[in-house]
Amino acid sequence: MSQLSGKKHVLIAGMETHVCVYQTVRDLAARGVTPVLCADAVLSRADEDRRVGLQLCQDAGARVSTVEAALFDLLGEAATPEFKRVSAAIK
Repeated sequence: MSQLSGKKHVLIAGMETHVCVYQTVRDLAARGVTPVLCADAVLSRADEDRRVGLQLCQDAGARVSTVEAALFDLLGEAATPEFKRVSAAIK
């Protein structure tokens, strides 16, 4: 994680929300980075593990979002070619 120098936010996606994703979120938050957990891009084998994992991540300091919301938030404004490309890709 040494490549995080200067980063304020990190998008999170992954498997086993209640273990691997949670530990990543916890470590990032401890380093002063805000984890932005894309809830529609994480999973666990059991629904209960995913549900508990999402709560653990939020309790550890993650902002919960979705892939679409995070992408448009990163783009900032609608009047750009990048916004139009992302918008077309999502539809």
